Amino acid sequence: MKVIATIYSLAVAGAALWTWYTYFPGKDLTREQLLPGIALNIVSLPSSLLMERIIVLVPSILDSPVAMLSIATGFGAIQVLVVWLIAIRFK
Repeated sequence: MKVIATIYSLAVAGAALWTWYTYFPGKDLTREQLLPGIALNIVSLPSSLLMERIIVLVPSILDSPVAMLSIATGFGAIQVLVVWLIAIRFK
């Protein structure tokens, strides 16, 4: 179970780093990069499905891509924590 938790942690960390990298240093690219954000939302499923409800409650959040990235990264981090707690509980 710890192997699965490690692989999942690496997947979430990789997707988050890729997304943040393409947003800040990669901003000078001539093409918009959607794939990193999609990858981050996929690895942080099912909690990333709450994003729609958050946008409905706070529509101004769409004005700040940093806030959206922070929420998606936070969802992934929470899920990694839950997976590790399960892995430790069921050794």
